[in-house]
Amino acid sequence: MEIRNLNTFLQVVSIKNFTQAGQTLGYSQSNVSAQIQQLEREVGAPLFNRIGRQITLTQYGEELVPYAQKIVSTALHMENFLKSKEALAGTVRIGMVESLYEILFEPAVLQYHQTYPHVKVDLIVDDTATLKEGMQMGILDFACLIAEPLPKTQWQTWYAKNESVVVIGHPDNPLSKRKSLQLADLKDEEFILMELTAPYIVHFQSIIAGQNITLHPFLTLQSADTATRLVSKGDFVSVLPLYTVRHAAGKGQVVILPVTDFQGSQYVQMVLHANKVMTPQIEGFLQEIRTVIETGQSGL
Repeated sequence: MEIRNLNTFLQVVSIKNFTQAGQTLGYSQSNVSAQIQQLEREVGAPLFNRIGRQITLTQYGEELVPYAQKIVSTALHMENFLKSKEALAGTVRIGMVESLYEILFEPAVLQYHQTYPHVKVDLIVDDTATLKEGMQMGILDFACLIAEPLPKTQWQTWYAKNESVVVIGHPDNPLSKRKSLQLADLKDEEFILMELTAPYIVHFQSIIAGQNITLHPFLTLQSADTATRLVSKGDFVSVLPLYTVRHAAGKGQVVILPVTDFQGSQYVQMVLHANKVMTPQIEGFLQEIRTVIETGQSGL
């Protein structure tokens, strides 16, 4: 049984398309089909249901997936275990939502490049839905997301941390002098909000709606860093994860407002598709990001 065929099988399982799996691996569609057929002959059972252009796993295919992952992952580690980290090559394809990119990527990639100087890093910065689609399509190896815990049937959550969400304002705003505030006290403020699909913004909006409060958004954007800087320069209010504003708050550039009737949080996660094979290069970058988070280099 060839490792190559098992790896191709896992790509088809992830992407659910023979042609696109071949494009990812550098094979033709006919080559992919031939590899799967050879694997099916060796297993002695069909691995995919082929109905028109749709393919789904058979029961035999579902049972083969965890074995294939272990075999391919073990083979990759065996191939590389005698190599130093400096000698490893290849490409790691990373996805990040913008607020995490601003905080995590620079310190992680600098250290990673020192450890793995011959590994190329491809980065995509986009929203959570697009990054999840990229992992499903095999375009991304893993992604750093802001999202609620994802179902284990489809995703591997390699690392997760629950972070607080806070309301910030300019230091000269009269509300920043108050010891206690309620959301109703913010009704006349001009808000800068993150993308409306962000889970913590959805939660915030639902609480606002439940209290029949009408807000006045001045701007909607994806960059938490930009939002923080704008609040530090103008009389605006924003709702942001604590780790994105901790540094600015510590320097007195913004103030965390003591809103008592809003308690928000979000999960910062490093996620892989359930069928993704872990390579030393991927695991190395995941570890660098975790180190940045846990040592506080990022401000988390």
